[in-house]
Amino acid sequence: MFINALRVFILLLPGFLLSQKSEQLYDNAFDSLKSEQAELLILGTFHFKDAGLDSYKPQFDIDIFSEQRQKELNEVLQDLSAWAPTKIAVEIDASRQPYLDSLYQAYLNGNFELKANEIFQIAFRLGKIMGHDKLYAVDAGARGYEKESDPDYAKKKIAAFRAEASPEQITYETRLDSAFYDLYALEDKWKATTDLKTIFRYKNSEKRLSIGHGHYLTGYFKMGGEQDYFGPDAGIWWYNRNLRIFHNLLKLKEPGDRVFLLIGSGHVPIIDFLAEASFDYVKNTVDQVLK
Repeated sequence: MFINALRVFILLLPGFLLSQKSEQLYDNAFDSLKSEQAELLILGTFHFKDAGLDSYKPQFDIDIFSEQRQKELNEVLQDLSAWAPTKIAVEIDASRQPYLDSLYQAYLNGNFELKANEIFQIAFRLGKIMGHDKLYAVDAGARGYEKESDPDYAKKKIAAFRAEASPEQITYETRLDSAFYDLYALEDKWKATTDLKTIFRYKNSEKRLSIGHGHYLTGYFKMGGEQDYFGPDAGIWWYNRNLRIFHNLLKLKEPGDRVFLLIGSGHVPIIDFLAEASFDYVKNTVDQVLK
């Protein structure tokens, strides 16, 4: 027993020492800049009241105004306020900042009754609890590759892909897509009987975020032949949009800030990856905050 434990220790030791060395080198190189960093907490959410804009259409309503849901929401807000954000960012296009300002000020002045939307129920209420006089709009329109001169270019490419793909390929991609929608349906039903804090912790878990991002890498993403990358090129808009959102987060950041971002959970894998790599932000996790 002791010999086996010793062997495991010896095998793991080089990796541990390398990790320690990496942290030491990092600290030595960037130590003088750490006072410029800010903290970032990203809460990926679902729609409290579905607007019908996503491909999956929820079949179950959580009724955020019910007594039980309001109790659960207050518990989430209590944990978020304990984290003490200094700035709150939301999924509204940055060009609409004046609209957000007017709406938020109307709420603070008692002239706007909050609707079921998660931005109102979480971000607006959290901002008021924290005494913030402003929320920050950080969403952005996406830019893809230049459009082809042929308006039917995409349709023709998709038709060609279907014509060239083997029956096995079509069957596999169809089954794969169905599996994702089966997952969404199961989650939809599950969330109707599960408390908000548990839902948020699940939606923001590393495994669930990774699975969700994987749906963008199926089906038409795989289209294209030799030197033809129509699938990835057609999907570049999604990555561009999230790069722009993170750019906006970097612009509003000041040293020592604690920035809270409320955004649809589908955005989180890309923004989370950028936050992990960026020196400007020290990433916090939902698990650390929602106890």
